Amino acid sequence: MSVISTDENLLTLVYSSKSHLGKQVLGYVQGVGDDLRSIDIAETKLGHAMWVTLADGVGKDLGELFSLENTETLDIENSDSFDTDDWLKLIDNNPELLQNPIAIKGKTFKQVTSRSEVLQFFGVDSAGLEKKNMGEEPTTSSTTKGESFI
Repeated sequence: MSVISTDENLLTLVYSSKSHLGKQVLGYVQGVGDDLRSIDIAETKLGHAMWVTLADGVGKDLGELFSLENTETLDIENSDSFDTDDWLKLIDNNPELLQNPIAIKGKTFKQVTSRSEVLQFFGVDSAGLEKKNMGEEPTTSSTTKGESFI
């Protein structure tokens, strides 16, 4: 049994408000009509089982979820020898290590490395958009089936 709700109508975003990309992706997903559950790890600590589930969901080792670059306050050497417990302790105290947020929709997990990547969770693409006159509402739902342009 998973510790994360996997509902097709719910987008879960795990991000750090101490990450520039995390804040940008949050802005993108807040504008979409789907139900959103955002979890800011700078405000809410996740349980260790949740972190392991997130790593399994994106198909990475736990340490691959985090970035040690641009961390002036941490003096870490030889992170290659860290085990799961070491990473869990680090992320508990340093939420800025999660530079790339994790989006979950249904059974699909994705660690987002750019703002536009999160749009694939909504099926939004521009290939099927029709031209509209100024002032008319644009079509913002997918009009193509089974294609991803990201």
